[in-house]
Amino acid sequence: MSFNTSYEIVILNATSALLIFLLGLYVLYPIPNRRIQLYFGILCLLLGGWFQSFILREILPFWSYNWLINWGLIPSIPIPYFLYKITTSYNQKKGELTDSKNWFHRVNVALIGFFITHAFFLQTLKITSKEGERFSFGSNYIYKAILFYSLIVTLLSLGQLGRNVIREKGRAKTNAVLLFLGLIPPIISIFVFIYLRPTLYGLFSGGYTAIGFLFGTLIWSIAIMNSDAFQLKVLDPYPKSQRVLTRMTMPLFNLSYSIVDNKSWMAEVFSRKIHFMKMVVVKDTELENIYGYSIMKRSSILARMFGRHLK
Repeated sequence: MSFNTSYEIVILNATSALLIFLLGLYVLYPIPNRRIQLYFGILCLLLGGWFQSFILREILPFWSYNWLINWGLIPSIPIPYFLYKITTSYNQKKGELTDSKNWFHRVNVALIGFFITHAFFLQTLKITSKEGERFSFGSNYIYKAILFYSLIVTLLSLGQLGRNVIREKGRAKTNAVLLFLGLIPPIISIFVFIYLRPTLYGLFSGGYTAIGFLFGTLIWSIAIMNSDAFQLKVLDPYPKSQRVLTRMTMPLFNLSYSIVDNKSWMAEVFSRKIHFMKMVVVKDTELENIYGYSIMKRSSILARMFGRHLK
């Protein structure tokens, strides 16, 4: 078993893996209708598998560490690529091809395949500590190449989101801002716990990377639950029912929307109010002309029908 098993790492990574798995299942359920939903589901699966590897390093015996650190690295290798696919597919119009740059797709698949094969045969990382000592490992140029590759692809994803922040308006702009902000905590965690401490000091602390991903996932969930791109919200201005997590995150999304693009936010609020008044007037006219109800009875019926929208 691991020297001085860190139960906080087990709890931290188990919590992160569970939340990310649930978020991925929520987006995929019942059937993914767009590629971006599939990309996000795969991303969540990879992140969950990566976090589970940190848990195993805390509970399995020392002799298995060479397998664990190399095979545990495998789920993390494709993560930047699927992150990039999500950001480039986010505002994709119907009928538009997501793989317009096939050369970029082929290069990424080749690099990911090479890195995964290298890690699978235990050639990327090597244990340098002895049993009972503080855990540390050594790496070769392939590990540094993986870090460099991940950095470049992640920066491309940030650049794509940054362009969406500048070019888009309304809900699309708000979602781009939230997704951009949601990437910052994981990037900081990865830099500190995956690159800085292991590379400069030889100290393994990857299990704490989940801290940044927890904050990032919470921010991403606000955008994703209220995003038309993920098809998780009802488009009717006054829907009869909404999914539970959409209702829970909507106030935070609306607050973000009003801050990011107040002009579009006010225009949408005004439009919703006009739509609401039209529905009330149409129903009132129907009750009067078709059923001949008095104004008091019509008022009572309208209050029951639309009362919850007046709260």
